[in-house]
Amino acid sequence: MSYLALYWQVFQFLGRERRTAYVLLIANVLLVMALLAEPILFGRVIDVLTQASADPSNLWPNVMPLLLLWVAIGLFSIICAALIALFSDRMAHQQRHVVLRDYFEHVLALPAHHRSTPHSGRLMKVMLQGTDALWALWLGFFRDYFAALVAVVILMPVAFYLNAAMASLLLLLCLLFGFLAHWVLRKTDRLQRAVEGHFSDMAEHVADSLGNVALIQSFTRISDEVNRLRTLSERVVSAQFPALSWWALVNILSRSATTLTVLSMLVLGLWLFGQQKITIGEIVMFIGFSGLIIGRLEQSVAMANRLSLEAPKLREFIEVMQARPGVADRPGACEPDRIVGRIEFRQVSYAYTPRAKAAIDDLNLVIEAGQTVALVGPSGAGKSTTLALLCRFFEPHRGQILVDSMDIANFKIDAYRRHIGVVFQESLLFNRSVQDNLRVGKPDASLAELRQAAEQALALPFIEALAHGFDTPIGERGRHLSGGQRQRLEIARVLLKNPPILVLDEATSALDVQTEALVQKAMRQVRQGRTTLVIAHRLSTIEQADLVVYMDHGRVLEMGRFDELIAKQGAFANMVKSQFSQQESGSG
Repeated sequence: MSYLALYWQVFQFLGRERRTAYVLLIANVLLVMALLAEPILFGRVIDVLTQASADPSNLWPNVMPLLLLWVAIGLFSIICAALIALFSDRMAHQQRHVVLRDYFEHVLALPAHHRSTPHSGRLMKVMLQGTDALWALWLGFFRDYFAALVAVVILMPVAFYLNAAMASLLLLLCLLFGFLAHWVLRKTDRLQRAVEGHFSDMAEHVADSLGNVALIQSFTRISDEVNRLRTLSERVVSAQFPALSWWALVNILSRSATTLTVLSMLVLGLWLFGQQKITIGEIVMFIGFSGLIIGRLEQSVAMANRLSLEAPKLREFIEVMQARPGVADRPGACEPDRIVGRIEFRQVSYAYTPRAKAAIDDLNLVIEAGQTVALVGPSGAGKSTTLALLCRFFEPHRGQILVDSMDIANFKIDAYRRHIGVVFQESLLFNRSVQDNLRVGKPDASLAELRQAAEQALALPFIEALAHGFDTPIGERGRHLSGGQRQRLEIARVLLKNPPILVLDEATSALDVQTEALVQKAMRQVRQGRTTLVIAHRLSTIEQADLVVYMDHGRVLEMGRFDELIAKQGAFANMVKSQFSQQESGSG
């Protein structure tokens, strides 16, 4: 993406604020015209003073209109600049938070279960740095940078009209500055991309480490993680220094340019004055022009510097914003009525990447409403992918998934997911209170409903034993609770939602044998009248399932009741024998 295209994208992110942006652009044009008028008036005043040296009586009548006009233009410039600064600040600050919220919403809709999803630490870094970069460019562009560009565009025709020779020198200096900025941009662009890549690696590392503090402490990995961060930090610094060196050179050249330009304009002006081709006032006017234009060109160089530094951040930000969500509502999608729960997979296939082997391959499966179906098989068999497709975390590449004889692709995603309750293999909890985590399932639930759901999930005793009961914060990812407590809290959350379809992905994996037996008893009562899909590695927990589906390499190899599959002496029976023999040897 070129810098021009990148700037256009930055402008597009203004959204509803673009009307304010257009007003600010017009105000900047008026401000530049006022600023360019000042050197012209100054030159005219000097010429009046020169002419009045022969006849002082005409001084004030000739100079007073110029002074009054100068005062009026000066007041206009002050007021206009103040308003531009005020509304630019407000617009940039307000829109930054709007874009941040849009990014947050967009990322939450991305396929979190997809293997190519970026690390959460990288996504957070992109969000914060990207919105900060947008804010800085909006603010700088509407307060300074656009005015600098307009000053160059407006000044040149005026300067050539007043004196072609002086204007030619000014134009030459402008072109020199433009070439210098473009040259340095090309030199630093690749360097700055490398810097941002290392910054993203740092963000991933820090987020990964902070999310696994217990692991780091228990394996005495603190010094190793710190050393890893130090290595990544050194890479950032090493990559940043060459880019900074180039911009330091540009700053030195641009600062020395003011003196050289004024001196050049003065020398040329004196030579033209000697040829009687210019007045003293016009010399002063062009010196004023040169100071003004060099100042604006310095701002343009600063703009180029800023854009060079922010471009990699913006490219990452735009790349995420342009990523397609895993699923999206189709045109004409409807909200389902109360779902009964009959599920049918018709020739469903899915692969995580175009070249990857199919995770689900031609899956055909019918689950009647109210049935409990267990999906079993070795790791990588496609069990979790099947449930993810049912929940519409991503769409099948081929085939259909029907619920109550309706293709789920025709349902609105949010409305459809409200009819499904999921207990994940890994406990997913917020750093909030117990009741806040439970109300994820039903935001308007009363305390009595919370207690009932917690009691069904056998979570009420430990909740009441907490310091503040349902108001107790449970820490990041529920780290203040034990594994079994976290799992029971998740089950209570699903019970509170009261969905017609339950999805249990290793729902009791973190429970001890005694607690698991109690929870299984509670779940058998809850499953009455609901369609339940279970993934369980402990095969003893699915003996009462209405249907057991044995999968391998994304295909259904065997299907039937638990005892029927045992009698077949097939792959499922071998899996059961292997697991029971391992348990017996372990207990022995």
